[in-house]
Amino acid sequence: MSQPCPICGKPVDAIRSRFVNVRDGKVVAYDSEACRSAAETKPTQIPVSPVARRTPAAGVVTTSAPPVDSAPVIEIVREPASAPVVASAPKRALTPVAVPAVNGRPAAVLAKESAAPGAGTSTHEAGTKRTTLVIALIAVLGAGGAFLVYRFLIKPAPETAQPERLPEQPVVPTPPPPRPTPPPVTGAQAVVHARETLLKNLGSDSPRVQRVAAAALARTGDLEAIKYLSAALTKETSDVSRLDLAYSLARAGDKKGLDTLVAGLSSTRRDVRAQAGRQLALVGDRRAVPVLASYLEVSQLRLGAAEQLAFLADPAAIKALDQIRADPKATPDEKARATIALAIAGRSDVVPELVILLKDGRFNAFAASALAQLHDPSAKPVLVEQLAVPSLRVEAARALRRLEPQLDPAPYLPGLLAALPSHKDTEQVQVAEAILLLAGDAGWSERP
Repeated sequence: MSQPCPICGKPVDAIRSRFVNVRDGKVVAYDSEACRSAAETKPTQIPVSPVARRTPAAGVVTTSAPPVDSAPVIEIVREPASAPVVASAPKRALTPVAVPAVNGRPAAVLAKESAAPGAGTSTHEAGTKRTTLVIALIAVLGAGGAFLVYRFLIKPAPETAQPERLPEQPVVPTPPPPRPTPPPVTGAQAVVHARETLLKNLGSDSPRVQRVAAAALARTGDLEAIKYLSAALTKETSDVSRLDLAYSLARAGDKKGLDTLVAGLSSTRRDVRAQAGRQLALVGDRRAVPVLASYLEVSQLRLGAAEQLAFLADPAAIKALDQIRADPKATPDEKARATIALAIAGRSDVVPELVILLKDGRFNAFAASALAQLHDPSAKPVLVEQLAVPSLRVEAARALRRLEPQLDPAPYLPGLLAALPSHKDTEQVQVAEAILLLAGDAGWSERP
């Protein structure tokens, strides 16, 4: 079908022309690319069929006064001439957007009226109004579409605000209310605990444990302990072991034990006679002097005999001890032993030398005990430390009580009571005996 080119007027086949545009929903064909380009820059006359002609009075544009449209031109891209022309529908239609009414008249009516200007309105003005309305509609539609695209395709979905998660804290169980601190154990209560421990060990299955428990408990004059020692004395076959049992009985004031020691002085064995004399000297029995003094003339036994006689403050023993200290041939150890023995005999002039010996690990226990015998307070720190040493604990407790007969045992009882339930039965006995010496009767600590 041929129609004249809107620009140059030449006939153009609207179906086969390669130079077309769309105007008001109609395909407009041009003679050349120049005509189509010219149509984009100036109003284009769109042919109107004579059938659509109406009189100007009706407000319809006639063919002699074609409308002018300066709106943007939408170009249709066509396939090569050999391919058939296919009119493609838009892939996606824009969602209609409601346009508000103006002066109470719907936007659609206004758009229709603007397309057909009335009497007294020029063709150019009518085209301008229509172009303005089209641009407004495009802007509204574009804004609405852009909003919908942003709202549903671009804008990220709001995230639900989550409260900040704090690290999980471990569940701490509510501690039970603190128990009231029990009052400190008194000296009398500590003595009761010590006696109970010794009585328990007196019923041990071990004869050795029974003997040491009975010897410690016999210090207090306990009749059950003395009974056990007396029975053990009659059954013991070893002379040396019998003397040990006899000494525990003699220290408790038992006559049978003292008689056994005196009988030992007449033994045919020198070691038995020497041990019997030493143990008699420890309990203050001077019947030991003749036997022990006889050993002062034997160079190998002289120092040992003098040390034992020092408990009796024997003058011959004191003379021998002074000679040993002055002898240039005597070793430092022999001189240290002689100095300690003189302190036991009551010689206070040797105190400075004993204080020096407190720093000697080999003699500090003996020096501290000798200083306590002289009631010198410099011995106390060493004796307190030795309360924690199992092998020295008993003698340290005895020396502390000799140093201070009115000693307050409260500072030392907690440590001893804590060690009392020891899994070692012999250590239990040692701890219990130390408690008796510290917190019991002062007479219990008179003898080693």
